[in-house]
Amino acid sequence: MRHTLWQSFEYAGRGLVAVMDSQRTMRIHVLVACAVSAAVMWLELPASDTAVLIVAMAGVLAVELLNTAVEVVVDMHARGRHDVLGGRAKDMSAAAVLVAAAGAAIVGVVILGPPVATAIGMGRADALLAGRVVVLLGVLICAALALWQAGSRR
Repeated sequence: MRHTLWQSFEYAGRGLVAVMDSQRTMRIHVLVACAVSAAVMWLELPASDTAVLIVAMAGVLAVELLNTAVEVVVDMHARGRHDVLGGRAKDMSAAAVLVAAAGAAIVGVVILGPPVATAIGMGRADALLAGRVVVLLGVLICAALALWQAGSRR
């Protein structure tokens, strides 16, 4: 059955509403995207930096939508019973969100760090060093938490 273009937008809109209603993490991602967008406007970033941030934010939101779709399909298939492969698929799609969000956070720190630091009176060299330290610590903390969580399930 073919759909009109308007119907396609309507179905997509329903999907967005459903994921916003059911997924706390999607609401968090949207809130962070709004904060980043506000920072972009406040700092008057160049178009190239703005575009990179938009792609990073859109990537996280898209992966979160796909993760939710995987969860829905697995839950529909499993119908309340434990399915090891379904659980693995859900874990992997959640990991994809984690990777996308961590990458977007790194992009955000690299692009927004220096202008924010300058705006609050920090020197550029100090801002670059602080940004690198924050990124490194963030990656290490995320990796440690993911490994700890995975180990506690065994």
